[in-house]
Amino acid sequence: MKGKDLKALSIIELRKLAKQLHVSLKRTMTKQQLVKAIVASTRSRAISATLKKRKQPSGKIHHPPAAGRHAALGPRYEEILPAYSGITKLVLMPRDPWWIFAYWEIDRSQLGKKDLILRVYRKDNQLYASISIGDANNWYINLPEPGETARSEIGFIRADGEFKVVAVSNTVRTPRAWPSHTGYEEAMHGFSHTTPFTESYEAFEKSNPYIREDITSRKR
Repeated sequence: MKGKDLKALSIIELRKLAKQLHVSLKRTMTKQQLVKAIVASTRSRAISATLKKRKQPSGKIHHPPAAGRHAALGPRYEEILPAYSGITKLVLMPRDPWWIFAYWEIDRSQLGKKDLILRVYRKDNQLYASISIGDANNWYINLPEPGETARSEIGFIRADGEFKVVAVSNTVRTPRAWPSHTGYEEAMHGFSHTTPFTESYEAFEKSNPYIREDITSRKR
């Protein structure tokens, strides 16, 4: 609506038009002021409509599929960690005076279908146990006595009968199951219950059926 067309109208007609366009008016406004107010209101409405069309285009809005929205957030990661991190290792950890825990990472793809064996050595490198581990990656090993020193190896038997080592562990020592005879008795010198205490503790340790579990029964 142009100002030239509005000037041809009377004040009464301009006031009626302004009322239809919801233009706020004052009683003391002149004809020229009415024309300016109506023109300004019309321009403002036209600008608002144009901006609204730009923000919300006509027609149906197509949202991307759910998979597309998730894919834009970044790559998906495997929920299961790989069985082999790229570093071959065999680790021993003392659990208590009678048990040690072994875990390992080995690239089995390079070994084919070879039967892997876990060998455990006690003090003086004496072979204590030879366990076929299958596809396991950890094992609990029962030792006959507390305060033992142990190490282990994983490997396989070659065609010529030689044991081929694949991984070598660290050396560990299990803790004592009772106080030292010398140190404890010296500390408790003068107390009559010293000898009965140590003897009763040793008797309990030797009679405990938990100690006599078979080494192959602790697989996890």
